[in-house]
Amino acid sequence: MITGLYPSSHGIVANMFYDPKFNEDFNYKIPDKSWDLKWWGGQPIWETAVLQNQKSAVIMWPGGESERPVRPTYHMRFKSSNPVLEKVEALLKWIDLPREERPTVMAAYISEVDNAGHLNGPDSKRCQRALGEVDAALGVLLEGLRARNLDKIINLMLVSDHGMSYVTPAQGIHYDDYIDTSDLLFEESLQPHLGIRTKTTKRTMEIYHQLKRAQLRDNLPFKVYKREEIPTRYHYSDNDRIAPVVVMADPGYVMTRRDMGLDVVGVHGWDHESKDMRAIFMASGPSFPPLQANPESPIDGEDTNRTGSESNNISLPPFENVELYEIIARTVGLQIAEGSTDGLHRGYLAKPC
Repeated sequence: MITGLYPSSHGIVANMFYDPKFNEDFNYKIPDKSWDLKWWGGQPIWETAVLQNQKSAVIMWPGGESERPVRPTYHMRFKSSNPVLEKVEALLKWIDLPREERPTVMAAYISEVDNAGHLNGPDSKRCQRALGEVDAALGVLLEGLRARNLDKIINLMLVSDHGMSYVTPAQGIHYDDYIDTSDLLFEESLQPHLGIRTKTTKRTMEIYHQLKRAQLRDNLPFKVYKREEIPTRYHYSDNDRIAPVVVMADPGYVMTRRDMGLDVVGVHGWDHESKDMRAIFMASGPSFPPLQANPESPIDGEDTNRTGSESNNISLPPFENVELYEIIARTVGLQIAEGSTDGLHRGYLAKPC
C-alpha cells in the first residue's frame, strides 16, 4: 500500500524469510536486524514526499523505522501500548503546525482491531469493542478536522490490508506428518502459507514431491508449488527470498507442526480473492468528489469500496492495493515515474484524483 509494489518487488516477502544472497534470515520481531536498510526495497510514499520538497509524518507504519537515507520528517516509533487516541492527537498536532512545517502526507497504522481479531476472532465481543474504540477515535479526528474547518480540504483515506477468518486446532494441517523437518535450512511457517528451504536443491525437490503425493493421496486441503509454479495472479514468484517450495492452505485451514499448536483464533493470509480476505477502502475530500454512477458497477456494497461525502457516497468496484501509492501521490501533487510502481500509471481512480 505504501510503496505501490508487490512483495516480490519491494522484498519484504513475509514476516519471516531467508535471503540466500545475504545468507541471513529476516524476522520482523527482531528490530536490530530487521530495520537494516538492505532488506527494504521500493520507495515509500513518505520518502517520495520528502524527496520532492514536501514534508511527511508516519505513525508506527511498518517500514517506517527502517534505516533508509531519507526518513519521514516526523515519526512516531512503534509501541504496542500506544492507544489509538494518542495517534489521533499526534495527527491533529501535526495538522496545527505552521504551513511551512506542516506535513502534506501522514500515515498512521492502527492495530487494535487486528490484534483483537487474532486473539479472539473477527466476530468476537473483544473485536467488536476494538472496532468501537477505533471508530470513536476516528470520530475525534473528524470532529477535530471540522473544528478547524479542514474537513472539506484534507483528503482522508481509511484502508485495511486484509480481512480475517476463524480457525480452530481441528483445521491445522500437521505437515511434519508428511515430511522430515529436521534438516530444513529455513522453515517459514506463516499458518496458511508455508515456505520450505533446504540446503540442497535435491532435498528441496524430495520434499516437494512428498507433499504433492500426500496431498493427492489423501485429498488434503492445501496446494503445493515450486516457486516458479505459483499462479501469476499472486505476484509471488519473482524474488529469491520467496522459498523454493511454497504450500498454501485452502481457506479455513492452516499449516502447522504437531509441536507448535495454534495460539490464535483469527487468521489471514489465504487467497486474496476469498471473500473473508477482502480489505476496505473509503475516502473523502477534494480529490474524491462524487462520481457519476457506473451502471456496470456493483450496487449492493458487498464487493465495493466507497468514496465521496456522507450524503452522496458512491461505490467502486474492487481494485488492487498497489494502486494506493499513486492515488495518494496525486492528492498532493507528487510526480510518479512510469514503471516505478506495480500499479497502473495514471490508472484506476485517475479522474477523481
